[in-house]
Amino acid sequence: MKLKSLTLLCLFIIPGISVSASAAEEVVKTIYSCNDNRTMEVVYINTNGGNSYAIINQVNEMIPMRLMKMASGANYETISQDYTYKLYTKGKTADLVEGNDKPVLSNCLSGN
Repeated sequence: MKLKSLTLLCLFIIPGISVSASAAEEVVKTIYSCNDNRTMEVVYINTNGGNSYAIINQVNEMIPMRLMKMASGANYETISQDYTYKLYTKGKTADLVEGNDKPVLSNCLSGN
């Protein structure tokens, strides 16, 4: 219940997203194990309108991201210009980078 409430709250505070709570078709929380025994938690949101978002917790802030057009995998960029994070995912793997693809969390693997 907490995850659903948190995700719905995020839908209302993410700038540029005009969806209602009933528009969220799929909400999935994924926990990745990364290099250096670090973890990354990501909440993925797919809407009935075909939009996809990811929310990461980085620097003790929830950071919303939107899907980028890429040839393969699902890749996300921050919505806010205050951050330069990108999340590259493919299958069960993910990498979080910032700026000019400087690694933040690398070789992440989900248990889902």
